[in-house]
Amino acid sequence: MGIFRSKIDLHCHSNASDGALTPKEVVKRAIELGLTHLALTDHDTCRGINEAKEAAKGALNLIPGSEISATWNNNQIHIVGLFLDYESESFKAFTEGQKVLREQRALEIAQKLERVGFHDMLNKAKKAAGEGASITRGNYARLIVAEGKATCTDEAFNVYLRKGKKAYVATNWPDVSVCVEAIHKANGVAVLAHPKRYEMTNMKLRALMEYFKNAGGDAIEVSYSQQRPQEHSYLCELCARFGFKASLGSDFHALGTYRDLGLNLNIPEDLTPVWDCPQAQYYNFK
Repeated sequence: MGIFRSKIDLHCHSNASDGALTPKEVVKRAIELGLTHLALTDHDTCRGINEAKEAAKGALNLIPGSEISATWNNNQIHIVGLFLDYESESFKAFTEGQKVLREQRALEIAQKLERVGFHDMLNKAKKAAGEGASITRGNYARLIVAEGKATCTDEAFNVYLRKGKKAYVATNWPDVSVCVEAIHKANGVAVLAHPKRYEMTNMKLRALMEYFKNAGGDAIEVSYSQQRPQEHSYLCELCARFGFKASLGSDFHALGTYRDLGLNLNIPEDLTPVWDCPQAQYYNFK
């Protein structure tokens, strides 16, 4: 698969969670790169959507979204909600519950980092992220790099933050089915995010797909940045096999990475794109 940019990117992050740019700056970047549609999907929050919508007016179709943390078979799974009625009372209540779980995890990660030589990491992460931001492992990864204990965020994850490492904290996120239901109650579309990034065999991945389908899941991301061609082909095959719609997203967090907005995103013509759904009719997809 060659390097090119899609004009549609349905998965990215701002500093409303663990991204480096403000929602306004993310939208500005998307416009500069010629994107026509962008979904802001911060972790377990929609806090940046209003700012992004204001910045996008007249220049970009901004789609309200959120990347929801879920659990399946003792694995942390991410489900992207797209086209959300993010101001609905049901979704606000759901994300408030997610916020409580995330705050507890952030505290426990900081405590574990303290034991291996770091100091005051939670307060430092909050200060770096800005008021009200949802603190994630990504925030800690950038802070670990800033402290000189890793050369890049991938190294910070591999040494400290991934499952089985020194500062990993397992969180009892809601079941996948609960998260899909919360997205549907907000009139959204539930998308399984970056399926091949989970540390599981293809057999387990197919079992996850079946569970997600039975829970009412609507689509899977078949295309994302830093993806090998064979992964893309396999996910397209699974998408067709299970009858999902196909989505795509860079999972952009910061400039200077290989997950830039729109980069290397592609949905084959024989798959039905996620924007071929009733919720997308207001967002000028062609």
